[in-house]
Amino acid sequence: MSDASPSNQKIIEPPTSVAGASSERKTRSIASRLSILIRRVHLYSGLFLLPWVIMYGVTGAMFNHLGLFPRVAIQPVDPSVVASSAMAAFPGPNELAKQVVESLRTASGNTTIELASKHGAEFTNELMFEMKDADGQHVVYMDTVSKSSWIVTQPKLNLEPPRLLGDIKTIRLTPDPRNTAQEAAEQILKDAGKKPSGHPQQFGWTKLNFLANVDGKPARVTYVLNDGHVDVNQFTGNHDMPLRQFLLRMHTSHGQPPHWNARMVWSIAVDTMAIAMVGWGLSGLFMWWQLKRTRMIGSVVIAFSLLTATAMWFGLHSFYATTRL
Repeated sequence: MSDASPSNQKIIEPPTSVAGASSERKTRSIASRLSILIRRVHLYSGLFLLPWVIMYGVTGAMFNHLGLFPRVAIQPVDPSVVASSAMAAFPGPNELAKQVVESLRTASGNTTIELASKHGAEFTNELMFEMKDADGQHVVYMDTVSKSSWIVTQPKLNLEPPRLLGDIKTIRLTPDPRNTAQEAAEQILKDAGKKPSGHPQQFGWTKLNFLANVDGKPARVTYVLNDGHVDVNQFTGNHDMPLRQFLLRMHTSHGQPPHWNARMVWSIAVDTMAIAMVGWGLSGLFMWWQLKRTRMIGSVVIAFSLLTATAMWFGLHSFYATTRL
């Protein structure tokens, strides 16, 4: 009979269980550190890029709403005034489409032209007419569907500096840098195996800006490489620019200049913002999935988002692909 009691017996665990527990702890530690890293990147990148986020949101809305940070005065027109004007007789989209088809029949001779059963006639935007006077520019907007109208007045701004050498519109350089670049482009295309039917044409506008002195006065010279057009304006050092115009210009700036300047830095900031937005989406999904109590509601929201985005994708694709607008 053994005198060993249960209390004196030692339980020896297999070495594999110890190794497995250690491995599991390491895996959890790595996952925890990764989770913390993703959260910190999500947080601090959002804090750093906060000005850009606000700018993109505000300036994006400014394109749709003239009254946001306006430099214009918007004056609604009384409906009775519009009703008593010739606008009351303006044809609707269906009627105007019929008139256009009838005119095309007359102009084309024997060609058969018929309005489609589902023609989808729609106006692309309001009718706009402008008039200028001493107070500035006045644009009257007329909604062709609701027959409403409003007037937008943009005050006259004297931001253009005095022009110097006003009698000189274009200059010709010898050799012409445009011709030099055109010859280079043609040679590059041929060496790349392309066979252009003619000489390559300039794509876009390239300008050279620099400062000079004209009769002792500082001047800003802008030379257009496309056609030799030149502008010489007195340089006053005044960088004044309306806030709305500046914000919209920032929103639409694209591409990278060949020089390191503020525009190049802005271009890098735009790329950084694009990467960050994708990162926020992915890291947001990661953090949402970690909170088990929000998974059900989050799944419904994501499903609704995907359905909405899909409908918008096909709707806009159909609109732009069919109308070519």
